[in-house]
Amino acid sequence: MVQVRPITENDIGGFHAALDSVARESSFLRSDAAPPIDAVASFVRQNIESQNPQLVAISEQDGVVGWCDIVRASGRHESHVGELGMGVVAEWRGRGIGKQLLVDTIAAADACNVLRIELSVHSDNHKAIALYRRFGFVDEGRKLRARMRNSGAVDIFLMARLRPEQFWPGNT
Repeated sequence: MVQVRPITENDIGGFHAALDSVARESSFLRSDAAPPIDAVASFVRQNIESQNPQLVAISEQDGVVGWCDIVRASGRHESHVGELGMGVVAEWRGRGIGKQLLVDTIAAADACNVLRIELSVHSDNHKAIALYRRFGFVDEGRKLRARMRNSGAVDIFLMARLRPEQFWPGNT
């Protein structure tokens, strides 16, 4: 059984390990390894302090097996925008963990008035793209050959989810 809940400082080591595991697959994230543990700890602490939604999926036997976070942009003119990042450790995929992480993280973002959630995804990650579309994310653009992998260049899809008009300032 897996529990999805907000991240705590006690989860930093497990989050770092899960992030590193997914990064080392060289198929989903921007890098081939997690940043140093100090940088990851700083990221988590900043999200907690800023009340950015960051949730983890916890397995009793394996610890952190997935995560989803939405980091709000800084500055008055973009504070309504958040960037989504997520991953699920390979052995735990296909069990609905990504879906549950998205449900709970988007609900947390909605509760703290994030009106626009952006993400980027490799164009060949068809399962993730389909999942994002089910959650109301729409295609906004494509960056041609934006990432290099061992298999060659891959395009990046840019997607976003906007809250309905009634939640935006000036709309009633």
